[in-house]
Amino acid sequence: MTDLMTTDRLTLRRPGMQDAAVFAALVGDLDVSRWLTRVPHPYTLADANDFIARVEVGGGNTFVICAGEQVVGCIGTEGELGYWLGKNHWGLGYASEACRAMVNRHFAMTSSDLQSSHFVENAASRYVLQKLGFVRTSQTQARCPATGDCHVLQRMVLTQSTWEMIG
Repeated sequence: MTDLMTTDRLTLRRPGMQDAAVFAALVGDLDVSRWLTRVPHPYTLADANDFIARVEVGGGNTFVICAGEQVVGCIGTEGELGYWLGKNHWGLGYASEACRAMVNRHFAMTSSDLQSSHFVENAASRYVLQKLGFVRTSQTQARCPATGDCHVLQRMVLTQSTWEMIG
């Protein structure tokens, strides 16, 4: 599989250490990290370097989302589909576009169901996932590392057969 994907407006590429400062700035915004289940706040340059180093060593399926040359977020399917966008890139359809590319990649590699989740208060992520054909499966409690608060986490799944009908 390729290390580079393109959509109509985006390029998805492997992260490198040159992305660390931008990651720290974008996901370091509490308005972003408060929706994530694995990101502390503050999110430092050291956190970004550690994340990128783990991704580089482990290979995996994590990509930087770029609009032109500008890094706007990150996406991956490490266990489940997860993504974030910098706040100034919300509402532009980038999440849906990047997720569509990742779902295509996932089902090109395997027929296994694709899992994802979102905090129930995160209507934007719910909308993106539903638009792609994900359906709700269960709910659980999850702590947000950025705020320390517990939230209801909505788990969702997308099957290959549903994707073939929608995608």
